[in-house]
Amino acid sequence: MNVQIDASQSDSTTTKLAEELREAFTKIESQLSGNYGGVIEHLWIDLELSEMSVLAFGRPPKSFRFQKKVSGGSRMGLPAIPDSFNVGHYSVRPDFEVLKQSTIEQSINYIIGLVYKSTEILLSKQKKLGGFDTANFRSDFSAVCKDLGFTTSNEIL
Repeated sequence: MNVQIDASQSDSTTTKLAEELREAFTKIESQLSGNYGGVIEHLWIDLELSEMSVLAFGRPPKSFRFQKKVSGGSRMGLPAIPDSFNVGHYSVRPDFEVLKQSTIEQSINYIIGLVYKSTEILLSKQKKLGGFDTANFRSDFSAVCKDLGFTTSNEIL
């Protein structure tokens, strides 16, 4: 399974944090992608780091959705990308007040903890995901974060 954690939605107050998180997420993704059984081939987790968008649209984070095929067709004049099959995706949104009161390092650990906690949703979706080994995935996620010097606790230290 290919894991992608994306911090593409940011605003002027979270741009630096998003850049730092992209580096951390790239390291986590490379070590976490692997075979966990089941039918899921891609797991995409979107991090919503734009408080302005949240206020403007007022919608909750996107809940988990599993799709058998996601089209890679071109949008907005961008080149087409290959279709992806068996994709699970959802979004995570931090508490922006916590981010405002925290250092970049604290915020990174807080967000990584939120992303890790969000993977609990996969426990209730195991049957739909054809026996995906959520416990092993979450254990690996925690171990990878620990090895990289991050915490999976979503509390500010």
